[in-house]
Amino acid sequence: MVKTIGERIKELRTKLNLSADDLAELIGKNRSTIYRYENSNIEKLPVPILEPLAKALQTTPGYIMGIAEDTSSDILTDKITATVTKLNEENQNKTYQYAKNLLHFQNRTVQEVSIKYKPKELTEILVTEKVAAGVGYSYGNNEVTSFYTDREDLMQYDMATRVFGDSMEPELSDGDIILLKQGYDNVNGDIYVIDYDGKSYVKKLYNDGNRFVLKSINKKYSDIIIYTSDIQDTYFNIVGKVVDSFTPVVK
Repeated sequence: MVKTIGERIKELRTKLNLSADDLAELIGKNRSTIYRYENSNIEKLPVPILEPLAKALQTTPGYIMGIAEDTSSDILTDKITATVTKLNEENQNKTYQYAKNLLHFQNRTVQEVSIKYKPKELTEILVTEKVAAGVGYSYGNNEVTSFYTDREDLMQYDMATRVFGDSMEPELSDGDIILLKQGYDNVNGDIYVIDYDGKSYVKKLYNDGNRFVLKSINKKYSDIIIYTSDIQDTYFNIVGKVVDSFTPVVK
């Protein structure tokens, strides 16, 4: 019977007398993540996780994924034992010291690799649906959805929402999360979220005193002109200025 990835991980961990906490510390994860790897039918692992995991388990990424045989087999162990027992006591001590030094270097290397490849912590962003980069969307019931990013340098913001459409490409793409600072000062070409006539837009916003111009970056979209005289009869609100954006990552 073919072993699953989780079964291979658990087998190697047990053979090395590593607890789930030990392995988690080596690869920069927590115990629950190790148990999830071992007990679920995962079909693949990201390279930044697979490589330090293989180092910690003293095997190869190929063996964990089930596409190669493990080089640290019992047959090799038997050969080493058979050879060492034929040595005299002095050479056995030399072999032991050499192997001990190798093990120390190996463990130190595993720790260094685990630090190098330690995955970034994900930050949860609560996102209010939804904003259009196109012909406009309404917010509906202001549904809130969780999205995640591995960025650690996000600008301070008041609220977040998601872009739908391609009118602000290449700067903002469909599905990107935008972060807003509510309110505005002088409107002169920065990107804002605007509520108008029951719909919401993300556009470059200009104001010449008599009218607001909502301009797309994508040239295939026409400008939206809103005269100040019309605002009295139709709901118009500048929700906030876009201060940052990111493409969400899968948790």
